[in-house]
Amino acid sequence: MNVISNIFQSQNFILKNMSEEKLKIDKIKKGTVIDHIDSGYALTILNLTGLGESPNLMTIGVNVSSKKYNKKDIIKIEGVFLNQIQLQQISILSPNSKISLIEDYKVIEKKKVKLPDIIKSLILCRSNTCISNSGEPIDTEFNVLEEKPLKIQCVYCNRIYKLDEIVFSSKEKIEKRVKQSIELQNILDKS
Repeated sequence: MNVISNIFQSQNFILKNMSEEKLKIDKIKKGTVIDHIDSGYALTILNLTGLGESPNLMTIGVNVSSKKYNKKDIIKIEGVFLNQIQLQQISILSPNSKISLIEDYKVIEKKKVKLPDIIKSLILCRSNTCISNSGEPIDTEFNVLEEKPLKIQCVYCNRIYKLDEIVFSSKEKIEKRVKQSIELQNILDKS
């Protein structure tokens, strides 16, 4: 009886403390924290960047309260550091995001993602008449007209897109274009 009483008392203590304090998420020892993600975009970022396929420990907060933005999302992922393509993908979806690199539970570097002036190869042009859809080894290229809300323009056909109209390139298509570009360069080098 005493054991059961202790369990209930412990549960009441935990519930009481949770209602009095905010829920806290454990720190990661080594890896990346993506913070200040626009609310509702965490899962899209995980899917687009391929981070969702990682077998590593991951913590995802969606619609977390934020003093600055009212609500935000956050991703913590153990043992993973982002590459430039992933950083650009995040900057397109959520230009307010901040990236923290963690070593031994401490922030060793913190930076805000930066949306480039020109976005290459990450987004598809949906215009059938655009040269980037002709089968030629040409990378898509878009000028950023506005950052928030996002508005971009294809440099080849001048079509303008908003964030909700964007179609991202698949990893396979990017790899195919890189391979085609390398093959073309090899042919030119032999000439």
